[in-house]
Amino acid sequence: MSTAETVSTSFRASKDKIERIDAIATSMGRSRNWLLNKALDDILEHQAWFEVEVQKGIAAADKGEFASPEEVTAIFNKYGA
Repeated sequence: MSTAETVSTSFRASKDKIERIDAIATSMGRSRNWLLNKALDDILEHQAWFEVEVQKGIAAADKGEFASPEEVTAIFNKYGA
């Protein structure tokens, strides 16, 4: 995780969620703070990746790059969809 300047914040969560977070943190030998920061880092990284992938998809669609009906059927058949 980053060593950048930190600020304090707070939010409301159900007692059950906090208990689950604490249990996970304890099992990992980490603090609640560490686990919440790790979760935030992970979601921020995922969101950045997702936004790039969406833009790639939009660019491909703008160029008319679509799967044919036959390609879609083949994939569905491959995975039993």
